[in-house]
Amino acid sequence: MSTKAGLTTYPRMTAPSKVPDPLAPNRPLFPLLPHPEETAPPAPPRPDLAPPPTGWTRSYHAAPAAYPKELAEAHGTLTRESLPYQTTPPVEGESKEERAARWKADADKCSQMRYDVHNWTYDEVMTERPRGHWLAAERWRRDEPRGGKVLVCTHANGLQKEHWHVALRSLLSRDPKSPGVGFGTMAQLPPTLVEFDDIWLLDDANHAASVDLNAGRLGAVQAWRDDARDTLNFVSHVLPAVYAGEGRPGWQLAWTSKTPKDMPKVVGIGHSFGGNALVQAAAARPDLFEALFLVDPMVPPHYVPYERWLKDGVAVYPLSAGAIRRRTHWPSRAEAAKAMRAQPFFAAWDKQVFNLYVSHGLVPVDYGQPDGPVTLATPSWSEAAVFTEPEGVAHGWMALPKLTCPVGFVMANIPVATYGEERTRDMVWRAPRARNERFLDAGHLITQEKPHKLAESMWRFFTTIEAGAWDKADDPAKL
Repeated sequence: MSTKAGLTTYPRMTAPSKVPDPLAPNRPLFPLLPHPEETAPPAPPRPDLAPPPTGWTRSYHAAPAAYPKELAEAHGTLTRESLPYQTTPPVEGESKEERAARWKADADKCSQMRYDVHNWTYDEVMTERPRGHWLAAERWRRDEPRGGKVLVCTHANGLQKEHWHVALRSLLSRDPKSPGVGFGTMAQLPPTLVEFDDIWLLDDANHAASVDLNAGRLGAVQAWRDDARDTLNFVSHVLPAVYAGEGRPGWQLAWTSKTPKDMPKVVGIGHSFGGNALVQAAAARPDLFEALFLVDPMVPPHYVPYERWLKDGVAVYPLSAGAIRRRTHWPSRAEAAKAMRAQPFFAAWDKQVFNLYVSHGLVPVDYGQPDGPVTLATPSWSEAAVFTEPEGVAHGWMALPKLTCPVGFVMANIPVATYGEERTRDMVWRAPRARNERFLDAGHLITQEKPHKLAESMWRFFTTIEAGAWDKADDPAKL
């Protein structure tokens, strides 16, 4: 197989999947109830960003999140500064072994809390009436709409919505009539016209600016089903309120149970666990989604039952343990940037994306001292909570066959995050209308490492759909 432009594809499966079906216990998503809050918290302070492309206007919003969370323990009183998994505080002069033991105890507590959760009932919700959560949203809206597509973008764990900026700018810089080639084939396509009108970027409820909006109401556990419900709630109950109104709402977005007749379908653009949320949402309401573009999504066949965790311990959640060990504070933004850029993890990132992480992935410890010490916008405990998910990956896997729209997968070269070659190949062909591309020069964080190349892949994705070629038989001009 050739590797034009550093790309290849996973070939179709030729044998039945070896994965048990069902892979994990499953149940319908908890119903989406009206959001109970009348007034959203104010917008948190953030540094200014470069303006959107010419002809577009940016706005910021607080969007009602799914209500309630499926897990009672996902509601709470935590803030960015909380330490929900700390078993013992660090002591001066502790040995390397003592530090490792402390971190292990914290990781064990994080995992045990996730397995001890309670899926509450409708009656319990009506009795408890927990506070509602919010999603920090950024919107790019074309000043003069052209009947183009609506995009909803979700991010990877520990990161934030702004990381899509570089790829989106590159995508929007193209002439809508510029030629495309087949996604996953590189076959020549007939002329197309690809237009975009509305782009929404969402911070997960426990991430980045959403952490400010939900301060004092966050819980110590996070179910990926709730991330799917947040996405579904946004598409099915928040966007309809936007489009039923004047189209340019203020800071607080409304929640509605009504859907306007001319409500457009959306294209979901998701990375990692954000891709998982889109898959589960689109499987639950396929009528709302035109297509899905998934960047190394966390939907491989993987499930961690309680018995396995008891047997193998923190080894089954290595990324959770890593998040708990993360450094969280620096004397200044400049010192944080210098220390991070020297790490291999960040050294591979595109410079523009890295700068966005420094500006929006870090926040002042005290907003009254913007030039003082900084901390992670997404606290390490929240990142650990996302990584400590026994069934969420499996639920994404189980949802793939239910997707009815075109699904484009863009995958890392070495499939570490998606548990190896065989599982990944099985995953990228599991959706009925799937295609895939594999970047030979990028890891799991494709959005951060190769945003311009990702934009090229997005263009192939959209032009293939617009040309009516998505469902045609595989072209001999393989990558």
